[in-house]
Amino acid sequence: MNQQEIKQEIEKLIQRAETDIELVFSLRLQSILDELNKMYAKFVKSDETSYTDLNKYNRLSKELDKIAKEITEDYKNIVNMIVEMNENIYVENYLKMAYLFEVFTSTEMGFAPPAKELIQTTLTNTIKYLTLPSILEKHRNEIVRRLNIEISQSLIAGEGYWKMAKRIENAVNFSKKKARAVARTEGGRSLSLSDEQVFEQASKYATVTKVWMSALDNDVRSAHRKLDGDKADKDGYFHYDGLKAKGPHQWHVAKMDINCRCIVIYLVNGMLPEVRRGRDYRDANYQQKLADCIDKYMEQGLTYAKALKKAQKEVKPPNVVVPFQTYGEWEKKFVA
Repeated sequence: MNQQEIKQEIEKLIQRAETDIELVFSLRLQSILDELNKMYAKFVKSDETSYTDLNKYNRLSKELDKIAKEITEDYKNIVNMIVEMNENIYVENYLKMAYLFEVFTSTEMGFAPPAKELIQTTLTNTIKYLTLPSILEKHRNEIVRRLNIEISQSLIAGEGYWKMAKRIENAVNFSKKKARAVARTEGGRSLSLSDEQVFEQASKYATVTKVWMSALDNDVRSAHRKLDGDKADKDGYFHYDGLKAKGPHQWHVAKMDINCRCIVIYLVNGMLPEVRRGRDYRDANYQQKLADCIDKYMEQGLTYAKALKKAQKEVKPPNVVVPFQTYGEWEKKFVA
């Protein structure tokens, strides 16, 4: 197990939440279109009279109110989905990183499963308008307002059901994209805050250094590409353009935090921690060759993530026969 593998598992949790959110919006879109189709079939005489036909007896107003209420419930569910995702990310990352550090250093570092109350307190944004419910309430209001406008304008223009359906689909998909961005941003923030707690605890027993790692692709924002491979200062802060942060999603500036996919990689006592049966990742010669190989590939223009991945394929640790503790065995010590 190494840090990249742990982060890949966390990425799966974020992707799962994004998929669940997409399903919520897909079902709501289908529901809206089905109800409007029924209304068209029952009440509309022609496209030109559709606005008048559907406004009769407040039919349209009642339907828009119903849509608004259903969307409110959808967003409540999305909040719960993201909260659950955040807590799962925090705990899974915390325990697996703790295992990695303790087993790699053969040192008991005093880690324990984080209490639910501590997780909730840590993950709650202290800035009121940036809390998850506040952000998604704003998004909910936006989609309700936009649907009201799109449906009303389409009816007034006499566009017909299919053109209206396209307007609605575009509006719902736009909101879906924004909700997915919130999930990814929140998931990244949970990961970063969990990492920070591990860092603070492990630093009591070992020298731990943070290294900024950008994503593997070319979609990384320029600011984060410049941070790639940078080490934090003695107080654990990364610096960019007058800003400072302890890790990704902790700049408290939208352009630096939203949709960020960067992570922090830790050096423990100057070494990249990794544990695997039959391999000695603490071998000094191996660690030096790995570090030199990473530097070589970064000088060639690779990101830190790509350089590390390539170096790990090229440089192999020596074989060793020593007792090995799996994550499952290590985790049992917390079971009462």
